[in-house]
Amino acid sequence: MPFITVAQDVNLYYEIIPSISTTTSNSNSIPWLIILPPIFLDITFTFPYIHGPGQLSQNFNIILIDFRCHGRTCSKVSPSCDLWTLAADLAFALHQLKLNQLHVLAGDSLGTEVTLRLIGLFPSLVISACLCCLPPLTEEGFIKTAFQTVMTSWTNPEVPEDWEASVSATQWWLYGPSSSKCSLDVLDAWAGVMVRRYPPSKATHSLGSCSFYVERDPPPPALALAVNIPILVLHGDAENIYDELGAEQRYNEFVNCSNKSSFRVLKNTPLQMFDSFPQRVQEQYYPWLNDLIQNPQLNPSYTNSSHSPIDLVKGLQRLAQILGDPSVECRDPSTSDSFYALSHEKIKSNAERLGWIEKNQINKFSMIGGGAPETWTGASFEEQNPIRFSKRLQRHSDGVEAANRVEEIILAISESTVEDDIQ
Repeated sequence: MPFITVAQDVNLYYEIIPSISTTTSNSNSIPWLIILPPIFLDITFTFPYIHGPGQLSQNFNIILIDFRCHGRTCSKVSPSCDLWTLAADLAFALHQLKLNQLHVLAGDSLGTEVTLRLIGLFPSLVISACLCCLPPLTEEGFIKTAFQTVMTSWTNPEVPEDWEASVSATQWWLYGPSSSKCSLDVLDAWAGVMVRRYPPSKATHSLGSCSFYVERDPPPPALALAVNIPILVLHGDAENIYDELGAEQRYNEFVNCSNKSSFRVLKNTPLQMFDSFPQRVQEQYYPWLNDLIQNPQLNPSYTNSSHSPIDLVKGLQRLAQILGDPSVECRDPSTSDSFYALSHEKIKSNAERLGWIEKNQINKFSMIGGGAPETWTGASFEEQNPIRFSKRLQRHSDGVEAANRVEEIILAISESTVEDDIQ
């Protein structure tokens, strides 16, 4: 299988899908696109955007890469890993594959944050970016405390019901209060990933899949100023945690982005729009992207040069400049693990937490259905999800009790954290 080593004990899984329009004469002129799947999910969840008439493989060569602790990527959890590290992972992989400029489709808020940092570190690499959800710079107040509470319950539950409750709460956040409007197949496919890949017995893997996002620090203002390409922000209005106003305010901070940029609100659409309503994303993204492709003069960042825009030494220098920390330049530029912004205290704390979780998970349980075949095996949906997660909570066919159970979970978290918010 295709893997790329970007750091010690980090081997990223990737796939390249050539454009169906590629011929001997035009192979060098077909543009490249990287699609970043949502948090917890893997590259197989991008296929609705790739295969079939009118989809992206018609006009683009496509590169797909699983993040650390996602999909088929093999990675040991690093205590220093943050969003800058994930951006560097992508750059190192693209550099080894000798890919030059490309467009980015970020499937959720994790992909958005990684894409913005990729632009900051390697300003000539990204031609355009579609960001499915624009989160706040960092989590604050109730949301921050609730995320931490759920993550703790997810990685260290006492009984299976605790784990199910934390996963249900996460699904409620991602797919919105009206998640009943989403296909149950979509919801169960997402939950099936959690059952198979992130049970309590794999708690370090679970933590490694999301802590870099949940515990992110706000990037310096210099990062927003570095965004000078066309960006399309798609933000759903049917969600629980990231409101339209906050998203648009952050979008307005990209004062140097191209005048082809756009902020659009998708009605009755949740945060996790990428896999729940792909057609809505496609309706907004494809015409916008095609306009850029047909009119390259609208995009000043496009150079049509064979020279690689990825200079790893300069990338480390840019990170030092953005962070205002000259010592960053002294790190080893040959590994993506050198790209991070965490303090020494935070890295030490992460290492201690990982050590405790690694010992603790030995005595933890897996979930029923956790041994089912994966999405990339060719197994049917029923084989991948022998016990539907929705059935675990659903007592009636209309799903009312399931919705009530999740609301009770969220209310319990709210009540347990309200004092922290007041303080």
